[in-house]
Amino acid sequence: MTTERAVWFTDANGAELEGAASIEVLDALLADLRDADEEHATVSVTDSDEWNLEFGAESVLLENVGPDGEEVGTLPLADAADARAIAGEFLAGDFAALRARPWER
Repeated sequence: MTTERAVWFTDANGAELEGAASIEVLDALLADLRDADEEHATVSVTDSDEWNLEFGAESVLLENVGPDGEEVGTLPLADAADARAIAGEFLAGDFAALRARPWER
């Protein structure tokens, strides 16, 4: 029996967003970061397997936030299209493509 993978966003204030996780939601969250202060400078997308992408204005961190989790690394973001491509892989569950990126530890 397989369970369906759940995916959700967390905004810069730490609130989990209800509804479908999509690239359009990410676009709105990233737009909000343009005027964010240092305390509210990241948004994230997390799945039910405890994988997490944390987006800042200039970089993204991939990690597993579970008790035995691992930090894969950080990537600089060239632009919004770069963030959208990385998030698209995460939303699709394409971890092979995500892990193939040049993450820096």
